[in-house]
Formats: sequence, structure tokens, C-alpha cells
Amino acid sequence: MYKSLAYKEWLKVRWFFIGALLIETVFLFSLFINLRALLEFNAARDIWNSIVVKKYVYFNQIKFIPLILGFMIAVAQFYTEIQDSKLKLTLHLPLKENSSLLFMVGYGFILLLILFSFLVIALIIGSSVVFPAEIVKAMLLTIGPWLLAGFTVYFVVANLFIEPLWITRRAVILIVGAEFISLLLLSKGYAAYKNILFPLTIITMIFGYIILLAGFRFKRGAK
Repeated sequence: MYKSLAYKEWLKVRWFFIGALLIETVFLFSLFINLRALLEFNAARDIWNSIVVKKYVYFNQIKFIPLILGFMIAVAQFYTEIQDSKLKLTLHLPLKENSSLLFMVGYGFILLLILFSFLVIALIIGSSVVFPAEIVKAMLLTIGPWLLAGFTVYFVVANLFIEPLWITRRAVILIVGAEFISLLLLSKGYAAYKNILFPLTIITMIFGYIILLAGFRFKRGAK
């Protein structure tokens, strides 16, 4: 049963997943081209001063990429499911309560994890060639909240599709989700949220849990 569900999910998201990889590749290519130009036309001392003293974030152009990818995967997975209440049929499969929905959300989460891992690994490799380990570490701590924002967008958009109560719960989910995402993207400079990354991660996962509650109401036809 789970193999069939996995195949169904892949059929829905495959072109979006490939498109997401292309988007990442284009932005990474652009980033490293700009970085190369920065190195060629500026002295090492000036570059170091810009990054360490002035807090110039050389990878800032990928800040909103996780949001775009999270939105794409959520739409690919759940937009078709709410057409003619197809999701209700999925939730009535001979599986334990919420198992189907949990599998779907977990599938999307893993796809995003793969996409984000590709992004992070490419950034580590490209940055390590140029910068010392301290700057690479600061880069990872800086993009951590951006990646959490991507996961949050995925969970929030999925919730908006599944939640049957339009005016009340959808509005609350949208407002709270938007505020939390704004918080994750608010910081400037390097590693501003390094001391609260764990609590931020827990809050992000709570949005994933709320999807199960929305699925419970959707299955029972809440209005």
C-alpha cells in the first residue's frame, strides 16, 4: 500500500521536483559567478573586511529559494487532492488513522530535505574553496532559519489546502504562519539565530503536526 502511495505522490510532484532542482542550480550558478567576480576585482583584505566587519552576506540571493521550493512541493501534492475531495478517498484507505496523510506529508518533507541538502552541500563545497571554515560555519548557521522557513511554508500551504474550516482555522494558520516565516527571515548578518535554532525547529515541526488535525476534520467533512 505504501509503495502505491509513494508512486502516486511521485507522479504528482516529479516535474515540480525537477523544476526545483533547476531553480536551485540556476541560483547557485549565479551566486558562484558573482562570487568569482568579487574575488577577481577586489583585494582579499577588502573582501574579508566586507564579510567580517560589514557583515556582507555573499549568499543572500538564495534567501527566498527555500520558500519557493516549499510552496511548489505543497501545491504539487495537495492542490489535486482537494479537487472533488480526492483526499477524502485517500484518507479512507485501509490504513491506520492519519497514516495516509502522515505518509504524504513525510514524503513531501523528505523531498524538501533532499532539495535543501543539495543546496547546502553545493554552498559548502563552493564556499570552502574560497573561505575558511569559520565563515562556512557562519554561513550554515545563517541559512538554517531560511531552510526552516521553507519547511514552514510547505506545512502552512498544505494546511490551507486540507483545512475545511475556511474563515476561522485557515485564517489563523495563515496569519500565524506568515508571522513565524517573517521572523525566520528577519535577521541580518551572520548566525543571528544560532542560539535559538532548536526552539525554532520545534515550532516548525508543530506546523506539521497541525496538518494531522486538519486531515482529521477533512475526513469527517467539517464545515
